[in-house]
Amino acid sequence: MKKLMLGMLMSLLAVGLIGCGTDKEAGSSSDSKNDGPVKIRIGIGYATEEPLWLMDAAPELTKYNGDKYEIEFQQFRANSDRLNAYRAGQLEGGTLGQGALIMAASQGVELKVVASVAKDTPNEGFNFPFMAKKGSGIDSVKDLKGKTIGIPDFKSPTDMWARTALRRAGLDPDKDVKFSVLPTPAVEESVKSGKIDVGLVPQPFYAELEPKGELQTVFTSKDGVPVDEDFLSLFFDPKFISENEEAFEAFIEDFQTTMKYYLENEKEARQILLDKEFVLASQDVYLNMEDSNRSKDLSLNRESWVEVQKILLEEKWIEKEVDLDKLLDDSYLK
Repeated sequence: MKKLMLGMLMSLLAVGLIGCGTDKEAGSSSDSKNDGPVKIRIGIGYATEEPLWLMDAAPELTKYNGDKYEIEFQQFRANSDRLNAYRAGQLEGGTLGQGALIMAASQGVELKVVASVAKDTPNEGFNFPFMAKKGSGIDSVKDLKGKTIGIPDFKSPTDMWARTALRRAGLDPDKDVKFSVLPTPAVEESVKSGKIDVGLVPQPFYAELEPKGELQTVFTSKDGVPVDEDFLSLFFDPKFISENEEAFEAFIEDFQTTMKYYLENEKEARQILLDKEFVLASQDVYLNMEDSNRSKDLSLNRESWVEVQKILLEEKWIEKEVDLDKLLDDSYLK
């Protein structure tokens, strides 16, 4: 499997919508009736998925990996590519942002959200900062009128956080500011050079940049969406679940086990990922950076899905409500 490079673009923040292709065209491993482990192909990104990566990096932490199921991670930079691979039957599931999953369901993609991978919780864990040059006079969201905000992609969680923060401050995101799409590693220099006035700085970039004292936080993701978001979630094909229930349940149980290990042994778990070259980053920064909040039992916060869906409707990113009772299913969690 391709090495997971944490220092690359934080593609989870760059939520693309679905491209062309028909749903579940070919290749689903659920068609296989072999006596061996069921192959589970999961589409992943480049950041925030450490407890999931541990299932591959340290299979000794799991009980059923290699017995009841065999995990295969496939890495994608863009969420649109991940969704297209899923719709073509090349994946049984994957990780996606909350808004992207609602938008996918609104476009008719059949999927079930089965577990939370990472949360964005007010005052708990890392919240994503939007930063400006110190001394620029940009000290609050209200100072952003006429300014340019750097984001990884349009219709992304980052875009949603910025737009809702602007609206809460009485600004119109469609008239009062400009948005510039640029890769995350370019944000620091783009702010310093004046190419943009404010930009999102995720981990581990924030842990490397903050001690320099050259940039300051203007607002965070929670100024825009002040609820406990299931920022990154795990979805699966409903047909695969029904046809491979034993393997799926075993996978979920092992994921809960590795999540528990990660939360109770965070530095040791991160060291495993560094040693196995799942992450290529500065050891000191990576081992000590603040992580996002996570759900120890992988449970979903349904109330936050209701709130995020309201925002997507207000922004006209979706045309009508998605049936969240059909979309969300964490009944397999113990």
